[in-house]
Amino acid sequence: MKNLLLAALLALLLTAPAGAQPGIPTMRTLPQLQDSLRAVMTREHIPGLMLTLVSHDSVLFEGGLGLAGVTAKRPVTAHTLFRIGSVTKTFITAGLMQLIEQGKLHLNDEVHKIAPEIPIDNPWEATDPVRMVHLLEHTAGFDDVDLNHMYNNTATDPRGPAVLAIFRNELHCRWRPGERMSYSNPGYQVAGYLLEKFSGQPYEQYLTAHFLRPLAMPDASPALRIVPGPGMSRGYSYADGRYRTLPLLPTYVGPASSMSASAADMTQ
Repeated sequence: MKNLLLAALLALLLTAPAGAQPGIPTMRTLPQLQDSLRAVMTREHIPGLMLTLVSHDSVLFEGGLGLAGVTAKRPVTAHTLFRIGSVTKTFITAGLMQLIEQGKLHLNDEVHKIAPEIPIDNPWEATDPVRMVHLLEHTAGFDDVDLNHMYNNTATDPRGPAVLAIFRNELHCRWRPGERMSYSNPGYQVAGYLLEKFSGQPYEQYLTAHFLRPLAMPDASPALRIVPGPGMSRGYSYADGRYRTLPLLPTYVGPASSMSASAADMTQ
C-alpha cells in the first residue's frame, strides 16, 4: 500500500506546474507519465498498480501498469481489484452524512450518549466528550491500531460490540477531544459501528446499496474477506531478488480499510 501511494504521489508531483518542484521535470504526455511510473515501479519493486486519470468529464486513462499476479504474468487491467485501504473511510463518512441529512444523527452528537456500549475511556468526559465529528476528523485523541489488531488470522469476523472490544486499549483519549489531530483507524471502526447502528444494516450492505451500485462502480466491494482469483491483485514482499506472495488476510478495522476497487471503479 505504501508503494502504491508513493507512485500516486509521484504522479501528482510530476504533473505539477513548471517551477512548482525545482529539479523535477514536468510530465506533459501520458506516455511520459507512464514511463516515469514504470521507473519508480522498477526501483521500488512494485509489481503492478492501478491508474486512472480524469479531467473534468473526460477520462484520460483507466487501467494500470505492471502485473496483478507475478507467477501467472497476469497484467493489471481497468477491472483488476486492489485494496484501496483508507479510501474506505471516505465512504463511511459519506454514509454518516446521509444519516445526518435524514435527521438520524448530528455531527455534534456525544458518542457516549448515542452508543454507551462503545468502550471509550475519556478522562475529560464530563467537560469534553467524544463527539461524532471527532471520529471523522481524527481528533478524538485515540491511538492508531496496534499491529496485532490490524489483520485477522482467525476464521471468524467479530462484529458490533465484539470487534470494538478488540480496540479497547486504543479507544483511550490521550488528550481532550478536539484539541489536536492524530490519525486513528480505530476511530473509524467506531464510526462504522455508528453507521451500522443507525442505518440498521452492516456497513458493507449500506455502502453497496447507497454508493457502489448507484455510482455504477462495477467491481468494488467492501467485503472483509477477499477471495483470490483472476480479478484480484495479489500482494507481495520483495527480498533477495524475488517476490513472495502475501496472504489476503481480512482486516479487523473493516470500516477503516476493507474496500477493494478497480481503476474503472475509481473513475466513477
